[in-house]
Amino acid sequence: MEILLIVLTCVVGLVFAIAVAMFYLGCLGATLAAFNNGRIVWGSLSFFLPPLALLYGIRNKQQVGWSYGFMVKGGAVVAILALLAWGGMHLLPAPANGGGQLMERLLPQPAPQ
Repeated sequence: MEILLIVLTCVVGLVFAIAVAMFYLGCLGATLAAFNNGRIVWGSLSFFLPPLALLYGIRNKQQVGWSYGFMVKGGAVVAILALLAWGGMHLLPAPANGGGQLMERLLPQPAPQ
C-alpha cells in the first residue's frame, strides 16, 4: 500500500508538471502571436504575466491558433488537480483532542513498551 501511494503521488505530480508546461507553452504561443500581429503592449504584458495571454487568446482565437487549446486544456487540468488537492485536504483525519500537527497525525504511533 505504501508503494502504491508513492507511485500514485509520482503519477499525479508528473501529470501536474505536464499540464503546467502545456499551459505555459500555450501562453508563449499567444505572446508570440501578439508580437507577430503588432500588439506590442499585449505581447509585453503577457510575457511578464502569462495568464494575460489567456485573455488575449480568448479575444483573438483565430490569431492565437493552436496555443489557445494548449492554454485551455493545460489550465483546466491544473485547476482540476488543484481542486482535488484542496478537497483531499479535508479528507485527512482530524486529531482526536483538537490539537497536533499534520505530520503527527499522519505518522504511525510508536509501539507501546
